[in-house]
Amino acid sequence: MLRSTLATLLLAALAQAQSNYDFTINGSQSNFSWTGTSTLGAIVGNPSNQFRLEGGLLVATGASAGVPNLVGFVSGNALVTPDIRGRINNPLPFLPPLATIEIAGLTLSPSAPPVAVAAGGAYAGALTLTATSGTMTVSPLGGTPTTSSLVGATSVPQPTNGTFVRNGVLLQLSAPINSSFAFSDPTTGTSGSITVVGTLRAEYSLAKAYCFGDGVAAACPCGNNSTTASASGCLNSTGQGGRLVGAGLASTAADSLSLSVSNLPATTTVLLFQGTTGSAAAFGDGLRCAAGTILRLGTRSTSAGAAAWPGAGGAPSLSAIGAIPAAGGVRNYQAWYRNSASFCTASAFNLTNGLQVTWLP
Repeated sequence: MLRSTLATLLLAALAQAQSNYDFTINGSQSNFSWTGTSTLGAIVGNPSNQFRLEGGLLVATGASAGVPNLVGFVSGNALVTPDIRGRINNPLPFLPPLATIEIAGLTLSPSAPPVAVAAGGAYAGALTLTATSGTMTVSPLGGTPTTSSLVGATSVPQPTNGTFVRNGVLLQLSAPINSSFAFSDPTTGTSGSITVVGTLRAEYSLAKAYCFGDGVAAACPCGNNSTTASASGCLNSTGQGGRLVGAGLASTAADSLSLSVSNLPATTTVLLFQGTTGSAAAFGDGLRCAAGTILRLGTRSTSAGAAAWPGAGGAPSLSAIGAIPAAGGVRNYQAWYRNSASFCTASAFNLTNGLQVTWLP
């Protein structure tokens, strides 16, 4: 996955801790169109003027009580896909185009100074795009194609009014973009500009599942692999893999995070534990996914194969029982449960997938 680096953002009061979050661009929702002008005439799609952005973003942001309050872009890479292909039509419609233009392998780097995010998640700033890779090939009618690098081509800063919000365990970024790039082909003398319009959408999950029992992170002990789509641990005696998920806000100041397991034996005992690092190694009938400094966070008896933490009726929060520092941090979670002794190995236990949680202040 392509990554971009977005700046370390300074909080106005400089009192809040900064945290880096690896956002993933939502390619299916980051849809754009382009228009073009040139000294030879308008540039139109050949055949389409639509594209999307894909890749990853490294976002640095301040957070207060788990609510993002600053956003800014400094550099990065977002892949334009598919490649941009255009043509300059001939004034005589029955003749071939005056030229075709292809922009291949283009990646764009967003840049903007940090701005404050309002309580509802809105922010306003100025955004610039810079090409960090890509080539432009101009093929004139009856002439020889020429190719030039686009690296370093920069758009004029344009106002942007976006949102940066928390939705459950997701931090979601929406950044409208309307930017133009000037170009000049020294061989043909053709010059002009390409304008891209659309909205970049990206998200970061505060609770990321990992270490699945699908054989990718590590092989399950006796070939008891689950499916990738199930996002669970290695298969247990129910024919399913135990699954651990999170919901709510992982914030030390406003903790509403809950962790729940499902697809376990109907009635069994399950232990939730916390580690400071992740791992992936065979253990019992499953995989050990949480390691480092381990804390046991409590046992539950399953009902219909499910259980949850922290529990009801004023039970201590997960940040409290996990001794999460006030400034937050990253912790790894997993559930360990009893299973049929005759199912897989000589061990009578299995484990869910792992869950990595980013705790906000």
